[in-house]
Amino acid sequence: MDLSEKSKTIRRKTLEYHEKQGWGHVGSSMSIIEILTSLYYHLMKPEDKFILSKGHAAPALYVTLNEKNILSTEKMLKLEEHPSINKDFGIEATTGSLGHGLGIGLGMAFASPDKNIFVLLGDGECEEGSVWETARLASELRQNNLIAIVDCNGFQGFKESSRKIGRKFNAFGWEVRECNGHECNELIKCINPKSKNPRVILARTIKGRGVKRMENQLNSHYEKLTKEDLK
Repeated sequence: MDLSEKSKTIRRKTLEYHEKQGWGHVGSSMSIIEILTSLYYHLMKPEDKFILSKGHAAPALYVTLNEKNILSTEKMLKLEEHPSINKDFGIEATTGSLGHGLGIGLGMAFASPDKNIFVLLGDGECEEGSVWETARLASELRQNNLIAIVDCNGFQGFKESSRKIGRKFNAFGWEVRECNGHECNELIKCINPKSKNPRVILARTIKGRGVKRMENQLNSHYEKLTKEDLK
């Protein structure tokens, strides 16, 4: 499968979903498309689990699950702006409030050492103290089936994000890797090699990727998508 083409399809349908629903954090959804494509179409085995810790990017996850025939279009259009747990739909955790996904992922990884647990966080979300409490414990447990991916698009709700996330994870005993978050092949090569320790991938991305007036713009976090944008 051409993952680049699949990413384009998911990006287009995610934009259509945003415009149809009239809500959602467009910039945040657009920066994670290739990450989701790489996970769902190449990296994840049937037994593996995924948690979208940055729950405000839910539309991108909903569309990906729809493309995978896990979530029907009818049900997708009835879902909330932030995801609520529904294992029938492939949604493993309620993540409207930031900072919880990594802790939930650690619990799942500890309970099921034979499964890989992937957790996608935002770089702004990494200012939550609960992220670092989990990071310390995961390192102590050497929970190497826990894989964190940080969407490093450089912005959070009201300001730029910290550039020191990698150094902090490294100080907490994680293996830190970095790549272009919009290149599926790079993501796969970066995520794939196993480690003795939990690993974190810093995926360098562009907030609002694909909508020119929103790219690398702070206000794309809350701004609605217009019909003109969609065109």
